[in-house]
Amino acid sequence: MIEKLSLSVYRFTLLPLDVIRMPRLNKGNILRGAFGSSLKELVCAGDRSVGCEACILNQRCAYNLIFNPSGLIDVKRLRNLPRGYVLKPPLSEETEYDSSFPLTFDMVLIGDRIKYLPYVIVPLIELGRAGIGLNRGKFRLRSIEVIKDGSAIPIYDPTDNMVKNIDGTISGKELIEKAKTMDGESIALRFLTPTRIRYNPTGEKGKSIVLRTPEFHHILRRLRDRVNALLVAYCGGPIDADFKEIAERGMAVRKTASDLKWIEIKRRSRTQSSEHDQSGFVGRVTFAGDLAEFLPLLLSGEYVHVGEDTVFGNGWYRIESGRSK
Repeated sequence: MIEKLSLSVYRFTLLPLDVIRMPRLNKGNILRGAFGSSLKELVCAGDRSVGCEACILNQRCAYNLIFNPSGLIDVKRLRNLPRGYVLKPPLSEETEYDSSFPLTFDMVLIGDRIKYLPYVIVPLIELGRAGIGLNRGKFRLRSIEVIKDGSAIPIYDPTDNMVKNIDGTISGKELIEKAKTMDGESIALRFLTPTRIRYNPTGEKGKSIVLRTPEFHHILRRLRDRVNALLVAYCGGPIDADFKEIAERGMAVRKTASDLKWIEIKRRSRTQSSEHDQSGFVGRVTFAGDLAEFLPLLLSGEYVHVGEDTVFGNGWYRIESGRSK
């Protein structure tokens, strides 16, 4: 189902030179916004009085290819093209970082966007000079590690800004093999960041609803759609499976326990001068049933997240054992 998937996970550690002040919860919003602004400042060579979509250089612009890929990739089947990266923000609710408490976060690059790693590193170095956070605290990029098989392999030397060419790609085939070692009858999903999932029970346009206590098939449908979109856009092809049958079989999986709670979060958009609702559920939910065929898809979701606003870090979950201890 996910054989064509490929992704790499990079861990960035920022060493504050001043105190960096961050919000208690939605740190991903600040990290993503600051990174995007720094990247655009570095690479934009076009007429800044026009939007990115109207710029004559947008087909070759790294900012557009990473942050605003709509219209740049010829994929007629996708209504909303996903970004080829996912931010995994700090989960700590700490609000201040200093030299004794660095700021660490992960970024997942997907498929052919892995080759754009330099366009992630250089903006972060420049951002250190401009500052980040609520108070624009300065920092230096202390380390970059590639994460695979539970190991963190250093790839960056801050003394000379050199990056080692170490392949940390995680393939869909590896996730399929890992799934074979897992419990295929009971799992738990622990949602670490607000997860916002919509479901349209009638199929009528404009009738989708936001779910606060989803069933397994609700999560599965959105994960199926997201992974498929990423495969089509960045990995060379769609999920090789019947979408309707996946959802129907997922409806047979039952929820056995849940401690999900709802978190209210709003994001203010600087570019659109509007407020965006990022509220979602967090916590642990347990499912039981014939889960084996869904495990590779669920494993991929640990990396690419599920639901809305995944680029900010929302929809992040981890798979845990669903068995009672």
